[in-house]
Amino acid sequence: MTNILGQMKRGLNDSVPIVIGYIPACITFGLVGTSLGLSGWEVFLLSAVVYAGASQFIGAQLLAAGTAAPILLLLTFIINLRYFFISMSLSQRLERGTRATLKSIVGFGLTEEVYAVSMMSHKNTSKGSHLSVPYLIGLEFPPYAVTLISTYAGIMLANYIPTFILPALNTSLYALLIALIIPQLLGNRRNLGICLSAALSSWLLQPLLGTSSVLVAMLIGACVGFYTPRQKEIGSEAK
Repeated sequence: MTNILGQMKRGLNDSVPIVIGYIPACITFGLVGTSLGLSGWEVFLLSAVVYAGASQFIGAQLLAAGTAAPILLLLTFIINLRYFFISMSLSQRLERGTRATLKSIVGFGLTEEVYAVSMMSHKNTSKGSHLSVPYLIGLEFPPYAVTLISTYAGIMLANYIPTFILPALNTSLYALLIALIIPQLLGNRRNLGICLSAALSSWLLQPLLGTSSVLVAMLIGACVGFYTPRQKEIGSEAK
């Protein structure tokens, strides 16, 4: 029991930077959703149920435009396919024998930021160890709770905050992502190759494929990572 509480406490501590980045981003979502003409409940439920960053903003725009439900669900599904890849990666690092119910709970709270922090934690732990469910729940719960609170705050503040400052509020999330990714790239040729190939292909394919370029870029990055030897292998070849 003590170990479980200790793991959960470590997850809570590691979630602090994610929480700081989510507050302005989710306030922005509440403001944007309300400015599009959606009701407060519609904006709040998008944040609570979808809980997927960019998909929430796109979903709000499509919903406000009167997009048919099947098309809305299909586009949201396609955009959220990126979570399929990070879920597969995270599942390989979970403790063996983890029940499907617990995996579902962890999967719902999984975001890019949570994934990045959990990978950093896994990297800094002893070799052969796995990510525990209590740690991941501690890591995921505060960001989700703050998402709901901040979205509600954005809805309430919609009539008081000028819309022209919304982009400035949203930059904190990009800064958080950059801060989480850079340590993974320094000194790691494989991770750097994955990041650069995915970013470059997404930029080049954006005019042709639109938002679908993100999925293609992920596949390209995955292929680069598959065919690039790990750091240890590079070092051994040099010897």
